[in-house]
Amino acid sequence: MSNFFRIAVVEDDTSFAYFLKVILEERGYEVRVYLDPEEALKGLFFFKPHLILTDLKMPKMDGITFMEKAKRFCFDTDFLIITAFGSISSAVEAVKKGAVDYITKPLPSPEEFLNLIEKLLKKKSLEKQIALEEELAPFDILFAGMEEVYEKVLRVSPTDVTVIIYGETGVGKTVIAKAIHNLSGRKGSFIEINCASLPETLIEAELFGYEKGAFTGALKSKPGKIELAKDGTLFLDEIAEMSLSMQAKFLKVLQDKTFERLGGLESIKTNARFIIATNKNLKELVSQGKFRQDLYFRINVFPLYLPPLRERKKAILKIAEFLIEKIAKKLKTEKKSLSNKAKELILNYSWPGNVRELENVLERSFILSEGEELELFIEESVQDRVFLSKEQKPLDLKTLEKEAILEALKKTGGNKRKASELLGIPLRTLYHKLKEYGL
Repeated sequence: MSNFFRIAVVEDDTSFAYFLKVILEERGYEVRVYLDPEEALKGLFFFKPHLILTDLKMPKMDGITFMEKAKRFCFDTDFLIITAFGSISSAVEAVKKGAVDYITKPLPSPEEFLNLIEKLLKKKSLEKQIALEEELAPFDILFAGMEEVYEKVLRVSPTDVTVIIYGETGVGKTVIAKAIHNLSGRKGSFIEINCASLPETLIEAELFGYEKGAFTGALKSKPGKIELAKDGTLFLDEIAEMSLSMQAKFLKVLQDKTFERLGGLESIKTNARFIIATNKNLKELVSQGKFRQDLYFRINVFPLYLPPLRERKKAILKIAEFLIEKIAKKLKTEKKSLSNKAKELILNYSWPGNVRELENVLERSFILSEGEELELFIEESVQDRVFLSKEQKPLDLKTLEKEAILEALKKTGGNKRKASELLGIPLRTLYHKLKEYGL
């Protein structure tokens, strides 16, 4: 357990501070010492300790003032006050203001001190685990068939590590990103930007913000997404669509944790946590010179791979039942059970639009189905091909998708938006599929 935890010691007595560092590191904790509280405030912004030991009496700043200032960005950190025996009343006041406990110096014994530290961190770890599990409960069914992803989300959420989520369109990358943010305990907002939906010039302005007069039409200053995500999470979807020049600018933000607004001279610090998503193979794009290698290594710290729905056969009916219940509440009607034919179709269809397509199809089917059972209303030609007779040679899933798209386009006279609605998939997914099949 101890290797996971980071501890900061803020103490102006050099010998005592480094004595604490030595005995804590022997137990496996990562420890940093700050002899000056003002310097500590600068360093802690990046170190993000789980526990801070701070002296109550320091020349430049008292421990209570230091704790109040540090809590502005170390919002999930516990504080243990160090005090001389004669200042216990002040230490009690510090506990009332948010410290978890206090210790007196000289220490009763190193062993008692270490036992207290371990007790505090175990309590913190247990409370965090319970909170995480309660927070994830509503997502349980959507994690069905992705148990490994669930475990990784539990582990990475309370950290500040950059996460990259790989997966096809519609698998739930945004849902997972929001779950990580909700579980992180961050007080800031969840801010999202889709790199594929904006032109390069607009992406820069959206990310970094701009000052008045930075360009034609900039009539007033505006903060960017990075600035708005302060103390929160910035979710960059479809990062593979970001140009190489923008990739270089974003890399600088990740490295320095600072940025400037367009037309601005002031360097702004960011405490945002970054979550990235893509439906592309970034490693392959790096080899093709379409994605920066240094950015790839910077963001590929903690990868999460979300499998497509067709690879989660054992869980797909459970997910469908969950979505049916959700749709019934939305439509304010009675829940319906899937017919046997609908179940068979769900299990045999490839679901190129993944969970999003399944939900769209179920909602349409809910409206069109008569009686107590829910029949599935997917394009008829697709149903015909899914339920192949035993005498026919089965078609592979890609062939089914391609032919279904062609027929939808034919029926809509080439209107892609209407074709996507007919297929029950997002327009963006249709464009991806057209490109993939060379249509």
